[in-house]
Amino acid sequence: MDLLRIIADSMILPTIWARGMKNNASSPFRFFPFLIVFLHLVLLVVSSKRGWMPPFEFFSILLFVSNCVCAVITINRKVNVTMLSAIMLIIAGHAVIGHRIAPDSLTSGAILMVNILIVYVGFNIYTFLSGAHFAVFAASYLVLFYIFIIQMENAEALFILSLMGLAATARKFSLISYFWALVASFTVFQPYPWQSLAILFLIITVILSVPEEDRSPVFFIFLVCGLALLFFVLFPVFVLVFNEDVRSLINVLKVHDVKMALMRTMVTATLSTIILGVFGIPFSYVLSRVKFKGKTLIMSLMDIPIIIPQSAAGIALLRVFGHNQVVGEFFLRVFGIQFDATMLGILLAQVFVAMPFMIKSAYTAFCGVPPDLERCACTLGATRLSAFRRIALPIAARGICIGAVLAWARAAGEFGAVLFIAPYPQTAPVVVYNRFLSLGIVQTAPLVAALIIFSASLFFLLQISARLLPDIHSREDKA
Repeated sequence: MDLLRIIADSMILPTIWARGMKNNASSPFRFFPFLIVFLHLVLLVVSSKRGWMPPFEFFSILLFVSNCVCAVITINRKVNVTMLSAIMLIIAGHAVIGHRIAPDSLTSGAILMVNILIVYVGFNIYTFLSGAHFAVFAASYLVLFYIFIIQMENAEALFILSLMGLAATARKFSLISYFWALVASFTVFQPYPWQSLAILFLIITVILSVPEEDRSPVFFIFLVCGLALLFFVLFPVFVLVFNEDVRSLINVLKVHDVKMALMRTMVTATLSTIILGVFGIPFSYVLSRVKFKGKTLIMSLMDIPIIIPQSAAGIALLRVFGHNQVVGEFFLRVFGIQFDATMLGILLAQVFVAMPFMIKSAYTAFCGVPPDLERCACTLGATRLSAFRRIALPIAARGICIGAVLAWARAAGEFGAVLFIAPYPQTAPVVVYNRFLSLGIVQTAPLVAALIIFSASLFFLLQISARLLPDIHSREDKA
């Protein structure tokens, strides 16, 4: 903090008399405002003779008169000479270079008024807040000047607005963080300002919500790195969604093939999740309670649907369950069931790819249930099935539901395996693929945006519903 205060002392305008002076009329610095007036007059004369500005320009004369009035006001002991002198320096400097950074006198005057506001705010920050606040404030002003005056053309209005925003937010680091997120979104991240703004606001909110006791440098660096990765992952999704208007989203959802594919995806994903729940939950319970040879191998084999390419999974399913293959021909001949190019094929592919999410989540949830509770129930006369149904299953319900949500989302979003074994009837991912091949990316983007909004909304709704279930571990922590 001492280093920041030294930096602040070196940056503030006439700091040397800010120390120890409280507008005492006997101070030798009471003549400094009149020295500024004399300097202002010299600059006007030199600039006029050199041709840098027209002589006797009304706006320049008005600024000089303003400085004269300010110098007279400083005679009053109640006036803060330091701040008023800084304002006079701004006016004198603006009289010389103001016409160069502004296209007209009106804009030049607006820039001057905002700069005076900045001086007033900066003086109060230096007086009442820490040196870090003032250093950030001064650096922000310089960066804004560089962006909107030096780098950008005809951006004086944006410079004025940004300075007003800086003056309004500089008193708190949190507010100035949101301010710079806004500035960066509309300058650095063009042509995607709103998408960037939404993600940056989310990241800043997360960082600022960290409790004070957890704000160590290591945690901060780790958190920022993770959030930066999240930014680059979410950025294309936000760009796609925010670039489409509501009318185009509604129109694409009115297409018959799209509506049918969306309903078909919801139905098949729900049915595949139910199938996984019926078979996977009891299996996960046994895995969490019983030790047997090959258990580690079985747990590893369940990850195969995750590690293999989904196109390879689709070809493998088609190679076994196709109507002209041995197993597929058997089901078709004996039971009249065909998997390829049917809803059953879609279910088969979705169950295949979503199985690890359901079983692994349920296994972790059952492992969190103390086996002693079930043993106590059995000693009191409960059967093993009753102990499972009344003790283990309710306690693990939250983890199981979260796994079911993940399995549902994985099943609904499956494309590769479904495309090979059952390209028709179409699910939502297959419709997107076919529409892209036939119409191109521009005509496909509204459909993709609508599917992202619909899927994300439903997924978050299911996630929230699952997390509303009671959690025994949180109760134990509170106890």
